[in-house]
Amino acid sequence: MADPRRRGGLTVQALLDHGVDWLLDTTFLGKLDAADQAAVLARASWHDFRANEVVVEADVARADVHLIVAGQALVTAHEQVLARLGPGHLVGERAHLRGERTAARVTTLSPTRTLRIPGPDFADLLASVDALHRYVTDLVELRERSVLLLDLLLRDPVLRSLGREDLEALLQAGQLVRLPAGESVLTAGGRNHDVYLVVRGRVAVYSRGAEGARELLTTNGPGWLFGYAALLLDVPRTADIETTEATELLRVRDRAFMELVSRNPPLQRRLYKQLADLNLRTEEARALVSKAMVAAVWSRHAGLGTTTLAYGLAAALRSRGPAVVVDLGGAETAARLRLETTPERIAGVAVVRAAVPPAWGAVEVLWPAEAAHTAALVRALATRFADGGSVVVALRDAAAPDAATIAAAETVVFLRWADDPSSELALEHGGHRVDAVRLQQGVELPMATTRNAVRLPPDGATADRFWAARDLDALVDLRRPLGRAVDRLGRVLQGRTVGVALGGGGALGFAHVSLLRALHRQGIPIDYVAGSSFGSVVGGLYASGGLDLLDELVRRAARVNTLALGAMISLAPLEGWVRAMTAERALGTTEIPFFPVALDVLGGQQVVITRGTVAEGVRASCGFPLFYPALPRGVRRLVDGGIVNNVPASVIWDAGANFIIGANIIPRFPSGRGARLGRGPLAWVEERTVARFDDLLRSVFMMMSQMGRDRASRADYVFDLELEGYLISDFKKGAEILAAAMPQAEEAAISIAGLRERDASLRLGQR
Repeated sequence: MADPRRRGGLTVQALLDHGVDWLLDTTFLGKLDAADQAAVLARASWHDFRANEVVVEADVARADVHLIVAGQALVTAHEQVLARLGPGHLVGERAHLRGERTAARVTTLSPTRTLRIPGPDFADLLASVDALHRYVTDLVELRERSVLLLDLLLRDPVLRSLGREDLEALLQAGQLVRLPAGESVLTAGGRNHDVYLVVRGRVAVYSRGAEGARELLTTNGPGWLFGYAALLLDVPRTADIETTEATELLRVRDRAFMELVSRNPPLQRRLYKQLADLNLRTEEARALVSKAMVAAVWSRHAGLGTTTLAYGLAAALRSRGPAVVVDLGGAETAARLRLETTPERIAGVAVVRAAVPPAWGAVEVLWPAEAAHTAALVRALATRFADGGSVVVALRDAAAPDAATIAAAETVVFLRWADDPSSELALEHGGHRVDAVRLQQGVELPMATTRNAVRLPPDGATADRFWAARDLDALVDLRRPLGRAVDRLGRVLQGRTVGVALGGGGALGFAHVSLLRALHRQGIPIDYVAGSSFGSVVGGLYASGGLDLLDELVRRAARVNTLALGAMISLAPLEGWVRAMTAERALGTTEIPFFPVALDVLGGQQVVITRGTVAEGVRASCGFPLFYPALPRGVRRLVDGGIVNNVPASVIWDAGANFIIGANIIPRFPSGRGARLGRGPLAWVEERTVARFDDLLRSVFMMMSQMGRDRASRADYVFDLELEGYLISDFKKGAEILAAAMPQAEEAAISIAGLRERDASLRLGQR
C-alpha cells in the first residue's frame, strides 16, 4: 500500500472534531473495524465543491470515489436525471469493483463537502481491505437487484413513505445476511435494536409466556420489515424471531435507521403518532409527535416572493395550532402592510411584534431586535409551541442565511426558478429540504426533483391582494393558483400529499372521472397524477385544467369515440385534440405534476415521459400494439404504458406522494356485447376474424387487469372497479360509464378519507 502520510490523511479523531462521527455508524465506515477504518481514512481528504460542479464525470477510468458529507448532488446519464443524492451516499465505487468506466455523471446542487479517496488509492484499498471489498460487493449486488429489492421495500407502508434517495441510503447502510433454517434472529428481552427486512425465505414470530413457554404468533415472508418499534421506543424486544427456512435478510444498523427517520420529519412525526395512538409508551411518543414544526423559507434570488410564501405557509399550517412568522425583513413588511409594532421580550430575547388583523386568526408576526439572536428566538418559540404549533422563518433573499438559524429549523423551504435547481445552501446530515419551484414555460422538471417539492404557478394577482388588502386568506384560497400551491406546500411539509395512479382500460377510463369527482367532494386533494393509456388522457386533462376539463371530456365523448377509431391509422389527431384541450401546456408547467407512462418495446423498459407537451406524453402512452401505432422517439419506440405498468402506483411513489391511490378500472373478466355482423357469402370469414380479434383483446385486457392489481399493491388504497356490460371501445358512452361507476367511486372516496384521517397507511401491525 502507498504511504498514507504523503496525503496527510484523516483520522477518526478528525471526524469527531468536525462533528461528523455519524459517518462511523451510518456509512460504509461502520462496516469496518478500527484498523480498517484508519487505513481508509488515511487515504481520504476533505473536498469542497461549489454549486454546479462535477463530482464524478461519466466515462472515466479509475475515477475518485466520494462520500457525501454535506450538500446535495444530482445523478444524470444520457441527459436523463436518475437520482438526487445527499449526505451518506457513496459515489464512484462500482466502476472500481468491476474495472469499468463510470456510467453516470454526478453534479452538485449546492455547496457540497465530501470525503474524497483518489481512484488509485481506492483500488488499492479494495484489494487490501477485505471488509471494504465485501461491503462494495454487497452494495453493487444490492443495486443490481434494486428492482426486486425496491419492490420488497415498497410493500412496507413505512418504507413507502421514503423516497428513492433515502431507500438508496438504506441499501448503502444495509448488509445482506444469509441464515439457515432454525436460526435465531431476535430474542425476547434483547437490546439489539437493528432493523431487518426479509428478502428471501420466511421467519416465525413467537411470544413468551410467564413460564417461558413459546407460542407461534405468525410467520412472514419477503417484504416484511421488523424490529423498528423497539428501536423507536428504546425498549427490549418483546418476541423471539427465528428463520423457518433458508432466509436472506437485509440488516440495517439501529443508528443508520434512526438517522434515516430523523432526516424525514413528516415520517418521524407520523411514526410516533402511531405509537402514541397504540398506547405504546404514550407520553414519550406524544412528546415527539406534538413538537412544533419549524420551517425556514429562503431563496438565493431576490424578488421571488419569499416573504409572501412564508406568510402563506403560516396560514396553511394554522390547522396544526398557533403559527408564528419570524420575519427577518419585518420592519419593511410592517410598513408595507401598515401594521403597528411594539417591543417585547421572549425567553430573554428582545423582539418586535406586529399587530396583525383579527382575520388572520392564530397567526402571529414578530422578529428579533437583533438578527444575531434569530436562532435563539426560533428555539424559544419551538419550545413555546410544543403543543403542535408552527414556526415559519422568512429569511432575507440572496443573503447567506445564518447557519445557527438553519440548524434550528426542521425543514428549509428553498424557493427557486424551475431552471435553477442549485442552491448556495449546503444542508448538513439530517437536514430536510423542500423546493418551492417557480414555473417557467418550456422548462423540464425531471421526476427525481419532484419529491419534496411543490410547483408555484404565476399568480401575481393573489400576491398583490395580500399586500394591498392584508388578506392573508387569499394566500390559501383554493380558487387561486397560488392558494392551491401554498396549501400543497403545507401538505408536503406534513407528509400528507396524495397521488393518483390511473390505469388503462379504454372507454372504462371514464370511471376515473367518477373517482376524481368523488375525491373532490370528500375534500381529498390530489398532488400528483400518473396515467397509462386512457388513464393518461384523463390524468393529463385533470392536471392541466382540473375537473372543468374532465367535464369537457365527458361532453365530447362522441368526439373521443371518433378519435379512437381514427387512431388505428394515426394517433396524431388524438394528440392534436389533447393539445387544443390543454392549450399546448408543457408537462413541466402543470400545477399538479403529471407523468404519462409508456413502454419502449425496443429496450423493454418502462418510460415515464417528462419532456414535451401533455399531449405528446398522452400520445406516447396510448399506442396499443396491433391497433394503435407506436411513437418513435430517438432510438425508442413507445407504446401503451398499460402493457408494462397498467396502474403506475410506483411512478406516483417515485414522484413523492405520501398516500397513493391506485385506480384499476379493467374488470377481472371483461364483458360486453360481441360484434354483430351482416349476412353474406363472406360473413363467416368476417365472424371468425372479428372473433379472433375480440378474443385477443379480452385476453390481453384480462392480463392487464391482473397486472394492474399486482402493480397497485404499492398503493395505500386501490379503487378496483367492477362494471359489467360495457366494452373498452364504448367511448361514446362515456357519460353512461361515469354514472354507472359513481356509486363505487363515492364509496371508495369515503373509505380513503377515513384512511387518511387515521394515517392507516403507516399502521405498525405486529412489530
